[in-house]
Amino acid sequence: MRAFRIAGMGLSGLLVNWGRTILTMLGIVIGVAAVVLLASLGNGIQKSISGQINDLGPNLITVSPGTSGEQDGGDNGPFGAAAASTLTPDDTQLVDGLPGVAAASSNVSTVAPVGQESVSFSGVDPSYDEIRAVELAAGRFVEGRGEVVLSQADARRLLNSGPDEAVGETLSVGTPPEDAPERDPEQEGPAQGPNRLPERLPERLREQIPEGFPQDAAPEQEPRQEPTREPTQEPAPEPVRKYEVVGVAEASDVEFGPPIPESSYMATGDALEVSGVKTVGQIVVQAEGAGDVDRAVDGISKELREAHDGAKDFSVITQRELLSTFTEITDQLKIFLAGIAGISLLVGGIGVMNIMLVSVAERTREIGVRKALGATNADVLFQFLLEAILLSLIGGVVGVALGIAGSAVLPEILTDLPPAVVTGNEVALAFGVSALIGVVFGVLPAYRSARLQPVEALRRE
Repeated sequence: MRAFRIAGMGLSGLLVNWGRTILTMLGIVIGVAAVVLLASLGNGIQKSISGQINDLGPNLITVSPGTSGEQDGGDNGPFGAAAASTLTPDDTQLVDGLPGVAAASSNVSTVAPVGQESVSFSGVDPSYDEIRAVELAAGRFVEGRGEVVLSQADARRLLNSGPDEAVGETLSVGTPPEDAPERDPEQEGPAQGPNRLPERLPERLREQIPEGFPQDAAPEQEPRQEPTREPTQEPAPEPVRKYEVVGVAEASDVEFGPPIPESSYMATGDALEVSGVKTVGQIVVQAEGAGDVDRAVDGISKELREAHDGAKDFSVITQRELLSTFTEITDQLKIFLAGIAGISLLVGGIGVMNIMLVSVAERTREIGVRKALGATNADVLFQFLLEAILLSLIGGVVGVALGIAGSAVLPEILTDLPPAVVTGNEVALAFGVSALIGVVFGVLPAYRSARLQPVEALRRE
């Protein structure tokens, strides 16, 4: 009963100066709301990235050029150091026949001219469709050389047609002769014949020319040895190659952000011919099952190292490694964002302590009267500490409510953000920290009020 009476006195003390109480709680409200909002957005980003990685398939393996750090004793994680590719289509065939591997495909990125436009192509094998499940708006996937699959954007840009109309069309890749840059004859300089006088011949030399000698002919003299110049040659235009459009790829669906258009595809051999290189950018592999990933990775590493004369000039990356890396990054991002929001809580706690110290100074006579009537130091300490805790708890409740509301509304306003995921851990953490702030920053004012002597307190005005 006594505890309830003290709690009521503390609550009435807050309601008397309700304007000051609201302003004091504002720092706690903003801090708690920021912690809940940023943590929930971080959870949403992490869930979205994890979902997109898992959608690629848990059995997806990527072989990329560069070292994974085994040669020099380091460990660069799933992102190997960038290096010139040493992977070849023969490596792809070697990987495709290993135990535990269901399919393997080369991947070559190249840019080719189509008329006046430049188009990015991915050179892949027919098995790429099985590995990555390319969504098609019309037609089929590439099955051999001389065929291309265009993205919807490229179909509209190059053929000015929709997916169904583009299938069956012929695409000319390369620069036709009429579009090749022409040489400017004026840049070649005037023709100089062997019997032609120079245009700027000194007058004293002209007087020595015998009569009857044609003015457009040079006098008989030993031919001057002019330095020979290599004729400048314009780069030869790309030969025009004809490809049949056999399909149109759909744009990828992503949970947040703008839709990413699918690449345009051609056969690996065609891409190598267009780009003029002999190596592939990467090899994508699908294991037979999730349980076969480790066996497939071991086989790929062993066979490719032997094929490359013992050099570990490639990196084998699995979805599990990629997922763990992104999870670690997003976890660190969440901690960083929560730390920024925690600064607001700290500022709010300092505000609580400041107001409570002011309150103790204003209510000195009240404290003296209560002590003269029999209140103990513990009663006074509990009253002022309870007021600080109530400030923080009420601010925490309001902050949690605003944080949850903001997590629901903000992704609707900013459509590029993923849906926020509010969990009980973040709510409990924010609410617990707000209560802890009330205790920590309320102890000093409460202790100062409890130490006041009744005579001293009554003597103060």
